[in-house]
Amino acid sequence: LFSLQPFRAYGTDGCILFSDILTPFQGMGIEFDILEKEGPKLPTLTTLDDVNRIIEIDPHKSTPFVGEALRNLRREVGNAATVLGFVGLPY
Repeated sequence: LFSLQPFRAYGTDGCILFSDILTPFQGMGIEFDILEKEGPKLPTLTTLDDVNRIIEIDPHKSTPFVGEALRNLRREVGNAATVLGFVGLPY
């Protein structure tokens, strides 16, 4: 995990897991594509029906790897550092 590199090299007092803002979209039923030299392309939500089709995310089901990564970080650093996770914010 890249999050451990500063902790191991410098003994920082925190480890941060930062994941892309797009991480939760699949679990919300929002399809997207990442185009070379353009970046992410998402559908335009223009109506209330568009918004109502968004699924309330169940993070344990849709992104179990996030919890696993945070547990792995906690196990590695023990009580020597704070573990923070920023995943898919602001969603």
